[in-house]
Amino acid sequence: MPRFHFDIHENGRFIPDEHGQDFVNVEGARKEAVLTGASIARDAFVAGSAHQVVVDVRKEGSPCMTISITLAVEPA
Repeated sequence: MPRFHFDIHENGRFIPDEHGQDFVNVEGARKEAVLTGASIARDAFVAGSAHQVVVDVRKEGSPCMTISITLAVEPA
């Protein structure tokens, strides 16, 4: 089973995933990346500590996909 790593970028801060997780396929890793990014973004956006969260997914060391979540607030 392939191992996927989920590296986080939050407003210039980089948090590497040293351990990773095993998934049967890329779709399982994509779902986990979306859930992880959404959870981090929710907390960071509400706290006002970030306006963008990016999850870079690596499959066994090689880049696989990027999930990007951005908050845009436009005054009325």
